[in-house]
Amino acid sequence: MREEIKVVHVGLGPLGSRIARHILNERTGIGYVGAIDILPEIVGKDLGEVIGAGRKLGIKVSDEPKKLFEETKPDIAVYTTTPFLKDILPQIEPAIKSGVNVISTCEQLAFPYFRDKKLTKKYDELARKNKVTVLGTGINPGFLMDVRPTILSAACTEVKRIEVIRRMDASPRRKPFQKKIGVSMKPEEFKKALKEGKITGHVGLEESICLIADALDWELDVVRVEEVEPVIAEEEVSSQFYTAKRGQVKGTKQEAYGIVNGEERIHLFFTAFLGATPSFDEVRIEGTPEIEAKVSPCWHGDDGTVAMVVNLIPVVINSPPGILTMNDIVPISFKSGDMRRFVK
Repeated sequence: MREEIKVVHVGLGPLGSRIARHILNERTGIGYVGAIDILPEIVGKDLGEVIGAGRKLGIKVSDEPKKLFEETKPDIAVYTTTPFLKDILPQIEPAIKSGVNVISTCEQLAFPYFRDKKLTKKYDELARKNKVTVLGTGINPGFLMDVRPTILSAACTEVKRIEVIRRMDASPRRKPFQKKIGVSMKPEEFKKALKEGKITGHVGLEESICLIADALDWELDVVRVEEVEPVIAEEEVSSQFYTAKRGQVKGTKQEAYGIVNGEERIHLFFTAFLGATPSFDEVRIEGTPEIEAKVSPCWHGDDGTVAMVVNLIPVVINSPPGILTMNDIVPISFKSGDMRRFVK
């Protein structure tokens, strides 16, 4: 049996700390050899103290990635820093050049070719040169609204259309998530904050559309994403972090479409707000057979993301080099067209 898997964690916010606590407290054969953050109030502190582990670990948080990677020689770096591709790629460059595999919760890294083919190709070549694997994943994108429906499609002899609905109760989610969906804002504040980029709503619907189309070998004419819309509270509703009074924003909703040969073949409908009852995740496939797969209550987003990241660490380490997507990791779906295209 190999030695313990060595991990460096980059980005120690609420989600990063949650992943780190899970690895430390609930997993064996894997452990931290380093941690990185840019916040001055965190750098130099003990990792255990920063993440609320209840004990010191003897690992100081660093702000020097290149130096730390060279000193600790980890098997993999976990990045929980940003949802945006243009930000994550420069961040992971020191890991790649140091020969360290990367797994990240960056939503746009789930299917990076959609945002920037040229830049993605550059970093894919860099990863291959240094013989490391890079994967963007999480609960959504990474599973619920893309991998899950494509896996279900593998049991179909024909697929005409896929619809995915995620109706999430945002009440138990972490504070940054509730903030980015505008909870407790007035409608006019919500629109202004969205325009200025202070809030984003959900990030990743485009990537989920692309993952589905890529898995089924559907050539997309266009990916169309509707504007983020607020969900307004009809009565006061609260979470641990915010209270949305009547008339204030309690969350968001958004729809996205994948158009293939002029037809709407993929439809995603995402809603997340405080007190969503019932909450559920549903996949509907029009084809042979017809499929309606509904899970209620919905998957807990933070718990699900922790699970996806940690469970895929060994998979990433064992995978071929380059920037991969979940379709490379889980190549199970309905296959349309000429079957020879799927054989290398």
